[in-house]
Amino acid sequence: SVPKGSSGITLNSYTLRPKSRGSVTLRSPDPRDNPVVDPNFLADPDDLRVSVEGIKISREIFNQPSLRKFIKELRFPDTNVRSQSDYEAYARRYGRTSYHPTCTCKMGNDAMSVVDPQLRVHGLDGIRICDSSAMPSLVGSNTNAATIMIGEHASDLIRGNR
Repeated sequence: SVPKGSSGITLNSYTLRPKSRGSVTLRSPDPRDNPVVDPNFLADPDDLRVSVEGIKISREIFNQPSLRKFIKELRFPDTNVRSQSDYEAYARRYGRTSYHPTCTCKMGNDAMSVVDPQLRVHGLDGIRICDSSAMPSLVGSNTNAATIMIGEHASDLIRGNR
Protein backbone atom coordinates (compact mmCIF):
# COMPACT_ATOMS: atom_id res chain seq x y z
CA SER A 1 0.00 0.00 0.00
CA VAL A 2 0.98 3.62 -0.44
CA PRO A 3 2.08 5.36 2.78
CA LYS A 4 -0.35 7.96 4.13
CA GLY A 5 0.31 11.39 2.66
CA SER A 6 2.04 9.93 -0.41
CA SER A 7 0.85 9.31 -3.93
CA GLY A 8 1.33 6.26 -6.07
CA ILE A 9 0.86 4.71 -9.47
CA THR A 10 -0.35 1.22 -10.32
CA LEU A 11 0.00 -0.81 -13.48
CA ASN A 12 -1.77 -4.16 -13.72
CA SER A 13 -1.28 -6.81 -16.37
CA TYR A 14 -3.71 -9.69 -16.80
CA THR A 15 -3.82 -12.82 -18.91
CA LEU A 16 -6.97 -12.15 -20.93
CA ARG A 17 -7.40 -15.66 -22.27
CA PRO A 18 -6.02 -18.02 -19.62
CA LYS A 19 -5.71 -21.72 -20.39
CA SER A 20 -5.91 -22.78 -16.73
CA ARG A 21 -9.35 -23.91 -15.67
CA GLY A 22 -10.71 -23.88 -12.16
CA SER A 23 -13.77 -25.56 -10.77
CA VAL A 24 -16.79 -25.00 -8.56
CA THR A 25 -18.15 -28.17 -6.95
CA LEU A 26 -20.73 -28.97 -4.32
CA ARG A 27 -19.32 -29.46 -0.84
CA SER A 28 -22.24 -31.67 0.19
CA PRO A 29 -25.89 -32.36 -0.64
CA ASP A 30 -26.86 -29.64 1.87
CA PRO A 31 -27.67 -26.44 -0.09
CA ARG A 32 -26.65 -24.33 2.92
CA ASP A 33 -23.04 -25.48 2.60
CA ASN A 34 -20.82 -23.20 0.54
CA PRO A 35 -19.43 -24.74 -2.65
CA VAL A 36 -15.77 -25.65 -3.07
CA VAL A 37 -14.16 -23.04 -5.33
CA ASP A 38 -10.76 -23.84 -6.83
CA PRO A 39 -9.60 -21.06 -9.19
CA ASN A 40 -6.56 -23.15 -10.21
CA PHE A 41 -4.69 -19.96 -11.14
CA LEU A 42 -1.54 -20.33 -13.24
CA ALA A 43 -1.84 -24.12 -13.48
CA ASP A 44 -1.07 -24.01 -17.19
CA PRO A 45 2.60 -23.18 -17.91
CA ASP A 46 1.58 -20.73 -20.65
CA ASP A 47 -0.45 -18.71 -18.14
CA LEU A 48 2.53 -18.49 -15.83
CA ARG A 49 4.80 -17.48 -18.74
CA VAL A 50 2.38 -14.74 -19.84
CA SER A 51 1.99 -13.47 -16.26
CA VAL A 52 5.75 -13.27 -15.77
CA GLU A 53 6.14 -11.45 -19.07
CA GLY A 54 3.46 -8.96 -18.00
CA ILE A 55 5.35 -8.26 -14.77
CA LYS A 56 8.61 -7.76 -16.68
CA ILE A 57 6.98 -5.41 -19.19
CA SER A 58 5.35 -3.45 -16.34
CA ARG A 59 8.73 -3.06 -14.69
CA GLU A 60 10.23 -1.88 -18.02
CA ILE A 61 7.49 0.72 -18.40
CA PHE A 62 8.10 2.07 -14.89
CA ASN A 63 11.84 2.25 -15.58
CA GLN A 64 11.51 4.40 -18.70
CA PRO A 65 13.27 7.75 -18.10
CA SER A 66 10.13 9.74 -18.91
CA LEU A 67 8.21 7.98 -16.10
CA ARG A 68 10.99 6.98 -13.73
CA LYS A 69 11.79 10.59 -12.87
CA PHE A 70 8.40 10.78 -11.11
CA ILE A 71 8.83 7.53 -9.16
CA LYS A 72 10.69 7.66 -5.87
CA GLU A 73 10.47 3.94 -5.09
CA LEU A 74 9.29 0.82 -6.91
CA ARG A 75 7.55 -1.40 -4.39
CA PHE A 76 6.18 -4.27 -6.45
CA PRO A 77 8.02 -6.23 -7.55
CA ASP A 78 10.85 -5.19 -5.31
CA THR A 79 14.50 -5.30 -6.35
CA ASN A 80 14.92 -8.84 -4.97
CA VAL A 81 12.88 -10.19 -7.89
CA ARG A 82 15.57 -10.91 -10.49
CA SER A 83 15.62 -14.49 -11.76
CA GLN A 84 12.97 -16.34 -13.73
CA SER A 85 12.09 -18.39 -10.63
CA ASP A 86 11.79 -15.15 -8.60
CA TYR A 87 9.34 -13.77 -11.16
CA GLU A 88 7.35 -17.01 -11.18
CA ALA A 89 7.13 -17.04 -7.38
CA TYR A 90 6.08 -13.38 -7.44
CA ALA A 91 3.37 -14.09 -10.05
CA ARG A 92 2.03 -17.00 -8.00
CA ARG A 93 2.02 -14.99 -4.78
CA TYR A 94 0.55 -11.71 -6.02
CA GLY A 95 -1.33 -12.67 -9.19
CA ARG A 96 -5.08 -12.31 -9.22
CA THR A 97 -8.05 -12.06 -11.53
CA SER A 98 -9.40 -8.87 -12.94
CA TYR A 99 -12.63 -9.64 -11.07
CA HIS A 100 -14.30 -11.32 -14.02
CA PRO A 101 -14.24 -15.07 -13.30
CA THR A 102 -16.16 -16.89 -16.02
CA CYS A 103 -16.54 -20.20 -17.84
CA THR A 104 -17.22 -22.37 -14.75
CA CYS A 105 -20.33 -23.89 -16.40
CA LYS A 106 -19.27 -23.70 -20.02
CA MET A 107 -21.57 -24.23 -22.96
CA GLY A 108 -20.81 -27.11 -25.29
CA ASN A 109 -21.10 -30.82 -25.94
CA ASP A 110 -17.78 -32.08 -24.58
CA ALA A 111 -17.17 -33.83 -21.24
CA MET A 112 -16.30 -30.53 -19.50
CA SER A 113 -19.41 -28.66 -20.63
CA VAL A 114 -22.32 -28.00 -18.29
CA VAL A 115 -24.94 -26.38 -20.55
CA ASP A 116 -26.13 -26.87 -24.12
CA PRO A 117 -26.50 -24.04 -26.69
CA GLN A 118 -29.94 -23.28 -25.21
CA LEU A 119 -28.25 -22.76 -21.81
CA ARG A 120 -29.96 -25.85 -20.33
CA VAL A 121 -27.96 -27.84 -17.80
CA HIS A 122 -27.05 -31.25 -19.22
CA GLY A 123 -29.06 -34.02 -17.54
CA LEU A 124 -31.42 -31.74 -15.60
CA ASP A 125 -34.85 -30.49 -16.58
CA GLY A 126 -36.05 -26.95 -15.94
CA ILE A 127 -32.75 -25.28 -15.11
CA ARG A 128 -30.66 -22.93 -17.23
CA ILE A 129 -27.47 -21.03 -16.52
CA CYS A 130 -27.73 -17.52 -17.91
CA ASP A 131 -24.59 -15.66 -16.87
CA SER A 132 -20.90 -15.42 -17.72
CA SER A 133 -20.22 -18.87 -16.28
CA ALA A 134 -21.81 -20.31 -19.47
CA MET A 135 -19.11 -18.77 -21.69
CA PRO A 136 -17.04 -21.55 -23.29
CA SER A 137 -13.97 -19.30 -23.26
CA LEU A 138 -13.14 -15.88 -21.90
CA VAL A 139 -13.64 -12.81 -24.08
CA GLY A 140 -10.62 -10.52 -24.42
CA SER A 141 -12.34 -7.54 -22.81
CA ASN A 142 -14.69 -6.64 -19.99
CA THR A 143 -17.30 -9.39 -19.65
CA ASN A 144 -20.25 -7.08 -18.91
CA ALA A 145 -21.64 -6.71 -22.45
CA ALA A 146 -21.22 -10.40 -23.27
CA THR A 147 -22.94 -11.37 -20.01
CA ILE A 148 -25.88 -9.07 -20.75
CA MET A 149 -26.10 -10.66 -24.19
CA ILE A 150 -26.25 -14.15 -22.64
CA GLY A 151 -29.06 -12.99 -20.34
CA GLU A 152 -30.98 -11.46 -23.25
CA HIS A 153 -30.51 -14.65 -25.27
CA ALA A 154 -31.80 -16.71 -22.32
CA SER A 155 -34.82 -14.43 -22.05
CA ASP A 156 -35.62 -15.03 -25.72
CA LEU A 157 -35.17 -18.79 -25.30
CA ILE A 158 -37.44 -18.95 -22.26
CA ARG A 159 -40.14 -16.83 -23.92
CA GLY A 160 -39.93 -19.01 -27.03
CA ASN A 161 -38.66 -16.27 -29.31
CA ARG A 162 -35.78 -18.46 -30.51
